Amino acid sequence: MALGKSLTPTFTFDHVDLGPMTGIITPDNVVQFRAIPYATLPGRFKQSILLETLSATNRDFTQPGFATPHTAGQDIFSGGPFPGQIIPTPMDEFKSLILQINVPLVCLQDGTSKLSKLPVMVYVHGGGFVLGKVDAQHNTAYMVEQSILDSQPVIGVSLQYRLGALGFMHTPDGGRNFGFYDQRNALLWIQKFIGGFGGNSAQVTAFGESAGGMSICYHMLAPPPPSGPLFKRVILMSGVIASTLTPAPIPEANSLYEKLVQAIGIEERGEAALEKLRGLEVQKIVDASSKISNEGDMWSFVEDETWFGKEKVTWDRISELIGRCEWIDEIMLGNTGFEGLMFTANVNALTPKNFSKSVSDQLGPKNASLIMDAYNITPDMDQNLFSNTAFRWIGDTVFDGPAHALSRHLTTKTTKKVYRYIFDIRNPFPNHPLYQQAHHWVDVYFVFKVHQFRYPTQFLKNISTKHAQLWIDFANGKTPWSEYKYDDGKEAVIMVADERDGWVERSVAEDERMNERSWKRCEVLWEAWKGVEGKQFSPLKIEPLAKAKMV
Repeated sequence: MALGKSLTPTFTFDHVDLGPMTGIITPDNVVQFRAIPYATLPGRFKQSILLETLSATNRDFTQPGFATPHTAGQDIFSGGPFPGQIIPTPMDEFKSLILQINVPLVCLQDGTSKLSKLPVMVYVHGGGFVLGKVDAQHNTAYMVEQSILDSQPVIGVSLQYRLGALGFMHTPDGGRNFGFYDQRNALLWIQKFIGGFGGNSAQVTAFGESAGGMSICYHMLAPPPPSGPLFKRVILMSGVIASTLTPAPIPEANSLYEKLVQAIGIEERGEAALEKLRGLEVQKIVDASSKISNEGDMWSFVEDETWFGKEKVTWDRISELIGRCEWIDEIMLGNTGFEGLMFTANVNALTPKNFSKSVSDQLGPKNASLIMDAYNITPDMDQNLFSNTAFRWIGDTVFDGPAHALSRHLTTKTTKKVYRYIFDIRNPFPNHPLYQQAHHWVDVYFVFKVHQFRYPTQFLKNISTKHAQLWIDFANGKTPWSEYKYDDGKEAVIMVADERDGWVERSVAEDERMNERSWKRCEVLWEAWKGVEGKQFSPLKIEPLAKAKMV
């Protein structure tokens, strides 16, 4: 099936292991190879198999590929479709385990003799493990172009993986974590073949936003494959594993399987139901998967001894276990200015009274009091004022808190270098429901440089360009800005992007004074949660949020 014809010039390259490959030149100094398959699927709810050859593959990599089946979000939220974008995005369950690779043209013009051994930047998309794809909005080509302009060229790669129930359901025959094993196969493929494009497999930086960053964390919790580490540096963009997304116990995962079977109306149970599921039209599974997500359940990692060994992975051990990862020495991580704003449905379900009571029921009056004091919550406070605070609480719980805990642990208990940032630039798209807010994922609209044509000011374009440059510096092994060190207290240095100064280094004290931000709230949360250390625990599992959608 042709997914649209490209009018841009093409370039054919003879990969030393894979043979001839034709991509498109876009922009003028970058070759983009689209929809390269990295694995095959032997069947639904089965683990993917690493593709070792492209011998049976069409050598035309100039067309967009299929997305993995999922309930797609609205492209209007990012300013509308891109020129030439196909809507709706074609999806195919068995043809969607693909990569997109962007390579400096000069690197390929004489084989790999020029600019060989380039650093590689691999992007893992977010979307709460239920949506996302390789598309124009996550295109690394303009980052690669920027790296060439700055004389520190890189290769950019993006990958897809299975989503929702198709990617994360635990099945009665023992199948689980299909999407994460897909990611591992993609990273293995990159290790095996990126050298033929001129890349350095020992200089891979994995970067991901939200679920993409959490995915990278999960790969850091697993031992590297026999062939060696899958990446060397990481950038976690609002993406450190939160208490809400630690590995689900098998009984909990089994209950999600039962919910899906019931939602579809299958009478059989166990493996008999699984066979029925494998024979269904894929859209029925996607619809049922979305229904379960909309009712407050999450599709994510399931306990897996093959992945973790005998380690018990609970919310309070995430920082410690990531700190043990011996093959990562440098970590960049950060958050947006107001992460919690994406949880409107959750906040609308809360009042000062039901929140206070629910947290007290969950943690006990003493620990609940710690949280109420930290967030200045009283049962009779104004609802508007409370809602603003509730957004902060959810953002701290899911995004800011885990990042702060990891930064604190890594800089006080390990020798790893940590570079911390806050992206406090507001959404520039008037038709977006979070217009003029520095919400979760707003940084994705800037780092790739692909949205610059629709920014209203040159200042925002400069923010976007600098964003890409800092990420490229890090991938090239440079120090992007001063290290963050928790023990420096209020004088600890972070990088902040805001609409007053652009990208600027500030002390924690300066940032708190200017923006009334405080990570001390996050530390209070961890203190209040001490009674549930070593247990599966989700702070958002309180009665008012029992059925609230999380993604």
